Amino acid sequence: MLTTRHKLEIAGAVLALAACAVLGGAWLGAREEAIRAKATVDAQNQVIATAEKRDKDLVAAETERDKATAANVAALQAAAARQTTPAEIAAWLPKQLSTPQPITFTIPAPTAAIPVPNAVASIPQADLPALRDEVSQCQVCGVRLATAQSDLSSRDARLVDAGEKLSAMTKERDTWKDAAKGGGFWSRVKRSAKWLVIGIGVGAVAVCGSGHCK
Repeated sequence: MLTTRHKLEIAGAVLALAACAVLGGAWLGAREEAIRAKATVDAQNQVIATAEKRDKDLVAAETERDKATAANVAALQAAAARQTTPAEIAAWLPKQLSTPQPITFTIPAPTAAIPVPNAVASIPQADLPALRDEVSQCQVCGVRLATAQSDLSSRDARLVDAGEKLSAMTKERDTWKDAAKGGGFWSRVKRSAKWLVIGIGVGAVAVCGSGHCK
């Protein structure tokens, strides 16, 4: 026949086992969650690192293109600015046009009646299709340039949005990581503790019901 001491020892052993089960289960669950969280965080870090490197490379390439474009534009503007007199401009213009036959510009001598005479351009008929195509190409380039400038503004806005999304994703990842590390185990203990308390109460009721609480 079991004595009161034996019954209390058995009840204590059962409660200790229950506590170990609760704590062990919470620890294992938190450990598994931490492992899954780490795997997810590592994958996100790799994606972020790849995106940051690609963005850095794109920015470097754009910077080099911008430098080259600025140098070319400056050279073209300087070459045009050096042509100051009518004779210099008249000699420079035909060289800038891609025509089958050369276009000539004649500047008549000034007279008392016409001190600043108009320049006369002699354009061979064979050059007319080439001039038409060149003018059309300039018009098309102007339209495309306006579109490219609008696209550039839109791209800059998208980059700002992408940066904000990346920042939000990083904060969300860090918050989840902190929660997985700091709250997983104790959250499980808290959820399971109520069952341990119920077990203690049931054990106490059983002991008292046997008449040993008096």
